[in-house]
Formats: sequence, structure tokens, C-alpha cells
Amino acid sequence: MGVSVMNLRAEIIKNLGTLSDDAREGVLEYIRFIQEPEEVEPTEEEIAIIARGKEEIARGEVVGWRDIKRELNL
Repeated sequence: MGVSVMNLRAEIIKNLGTLSDDAREGVLEYIRFIQEPEEVEPTEEEIAIIARGKEEIARGEVVGWRDIKRELNL
């Protein structure tokens, strides 16, 4: 990235001044979120999806990231 901490701070402050009050409120909410993320319990559906994924992994039904990148020419 190459931006010094002081330059980054100044850039953030400068850009905050261009935002609406609603947008600044959203930024503040996001800052609070990343400082102390809320613990979120997965839903029953998410738990089932995770379990299904673990079963697929156990059966060897996986594709490596490098294989996917190669297939997509990335």
C-alpha cells in the first residue's frame, strides 16, 4: 500500500469531511464493529451447510485453490 500511518490518518480525516452525517454515522458504526466484533451464532441452516461441507471434505470431495485458479486461467 505504501501509505504512512500519518498520511493514512490525514487521508481518512480529509475524506470524512466530505461525507454526509448519515455516512459518517455509518463509518463510526463500522469502526466500533471492527474494534469489538459482535459474536454471531450461526443459524440452523448455516450449521447444516457447514456440516455438509465437512462431510464432503471427509469424503475427499474437494478441489484445490491452485486447481481452481488454473481452470479459470487466473
